[in-house]
Amino acid sequence: MPHCREEAVFSEQRSVVSEWESNVGIDWKRVADEIGGLDDSGEEQITGTRGGRRALEILLGEQNLRDAVDYWNSQEPGCFTAEMVLSIIKSKVAMDRCYEIYRTRHGSNDACSAVFLLGSFAGTEALPWVREFLDDEQQVIRLNGIRVLRCILDGPLGDQDGELAKALLDKGESDPDAEVRERTGQIRTHLPQYNSHLK
Repeated sequence: MPHCREEAVFSEQRSVVSEWESNVGIDWKRVADEIGGLDDSGEEQITGTRGGRRALEILLGEQNLRDAVDYWNSQEPGCFTAEMVLSIIKSKVAMDRCYEIYRTRHGSNDACSAVFLLGSFAGTEALPWVREFLDDEQQVIRLNGIRVLRCILDGPLGDQDGELAKALLDKGESDPDAEVRERTGQIRTHLPQYNSHLK
């Protein structure tokens, strides 16, 4: 008999949770306001893909995104799912976490892994860091830095970013290591049409 009572209580709790979940939603107006998507009169203005990414960061939670980078570094089951999510949303928060790990754990496997992961979803925000990666004494960091650059070059660049990317390609092609030079050359050879001026 006590067993039946426990089941009844559990069933009641489950229905309360289901009711609560159905009444909770996303306050899209608040999210739009947080990403700068509302003007002074409260009307919505277009924020583009960058605004949509920032909204996803808010919805998922910045700490969760930082934790996703750390979890990927752990290589525990589920880490590649975390990587796919980061690759889709291209979170600036996650990019910053990768760079933070590189800076604070320099010379460690975690630092190397963080730069490698960054190469899966880096945007132009990460472009200034590539020079630091290419200056690193470790060949593996320089190779991962080239991977970061390749990811960035998969998207269009503005004039200023284009100049920096061209200088970084030149730097990679003059690296003392043959493999770094070769991979950089491959990137330059296979640039998307919109970045062909960097050849």
